[in-house]
Parts: sequence; structure tokens; C-alpha cells
Amino acid sequence: MEEITITQNGFDGLYMSYLYAKVRERFSFLPATCDMARHGNRTEIAFKTEKEYTPYVRKFAEGHIADVICIGYKYDFFEKRLALPLLTELQKRLLITAIVAADYREDKGYVVRKIRGAESYCLDGVFHFRLRELIKRWEGIAEYVPVNMSESGMDDFLSFLAEDGEGKIFVKNGKIYDEEYRPIRKSILTGVESTIGEIVLGGAERVYCFGETEEEIRLFLQKYYKEKAVFC
Repeated sequence: MEEITITQNGFDGLYMSYLYAKVRERFSFLPATCDMARHGNRTEIAFKTEKEYTPYVRKFAEGHIADVICIGYKYDFFEKRLALPLLTELQKRLLITAIVAADYREDKGYVVRKIRGAESYCLDGVFHFRLRELIKRWEGIAEYVPVNMSESGMDDFLSFLAEDGEGKIFVKNGKIYDEEYRPIRKSILTGVESTIGEIVLGGAERVYCFGETEEEIRLFLQKYYKEKAVFC
């Protein structure tokens, strides 16, 4: 048996729980064990399985560790740095989610390259000591966002993001699916799980809605995606 471990200082009740659920669910069919426990001031996920399966588990875990950093850590990074006094709390959340989504693919690729093949993964250690180039770029983006960002400025950015998207996502009964019809639940890493947050993080060019669509979601799509939102 080989062991893959993921650790983090303290217990936030979000990032480690997200990783634990993802890895455990995905590989529940394997002859394996997956446990999450506290060790002093650290939380650890330990996944043990046979050697032949570990490359697949490791690759899957690395992708989701990158999601935690590129969505969860990044959202927290900008939330602490952007006051945005002219925006409501909901508008601020929407804008920061859009900033997170803007370079998501590039950020994730960078993080995966930095952690690929590690013997163990320490989330806060990776973030603070191995991703300094990425953090520096985020700092530059934070400085670029005007303190007096208005609702119209936010609208322009969200419209640009929708125009610059790739691929498609599907919405049905408030749940989001990717092009291969797999459910997506990444918005929870921002602290609040929401359909609109999921759409923004999805980074798609087109959004297809099936069945009844909540008014809030319909209005959001009609405003920012316009003809690229299809209601079936």
C-alpha cells in the first residue's frame, strides 16, 4: 500500500473537507482507505491504496488541490485586499468571483506544475513558499482594480468575461454541469455555494438552461451573456 497525504495548518472546515469528499467519492471503488484527522495544530487527509492506483489518485488530488488554491485561496486573497466601497456585498462577491475566474485555467496549470509528483502536499506551505510568482501577479491585479470601482465598471468586466469564455455549460434545476454533463460544485470554495457563482467560475462562452430557470439566474444571464444564454 502507498499513502498520499494532504495537510493544512488548522481546520477551516472548507478546503480540507472539500478535498476529502472529492478524493473519497471519486475512488470509493478502490481497495483503499481515506481518513481525515487532526494532528496537533494540523489537519491531515491520508489516502492509502495499492501502488498501481496511486498515479491516478495523485493526479486527481493535485487537480483539486489546485482548485482549492486557485479558487478558495485566491478569493480570500482578493476579498482581504479589495474594499470596493461603492459596491454592495453581493456585487463585491460577484466581482471577486469574476476576478478569480478570469485567469483560472492559467493559474491552475501553474499550480499543478509546481506541485506535480510531490510526496505529500501542504496547502498553506505550497501557497506561501512555492507560489510566490503567482501571488506577485495577484498583487498586481489587486493594485489595478480601482478603489472607486462602480457598478457599471463591474458590469463591463463581467460582460468581457462572458465574451471571452470558452466552451459551454448547462444549467438544470439550479445545478451546473460541464460539457461532459458532470456536475460542477466549485463555488463552495468561495465560501458561498451559488448557481451564479458557478456560472461565473465555469468560464464558458455559452450557457444552456433546461426547464424552469430562477428569475435571478435568468436576469443575470440576459444581462451579461445575452444571446449566448439559451433557454430550452
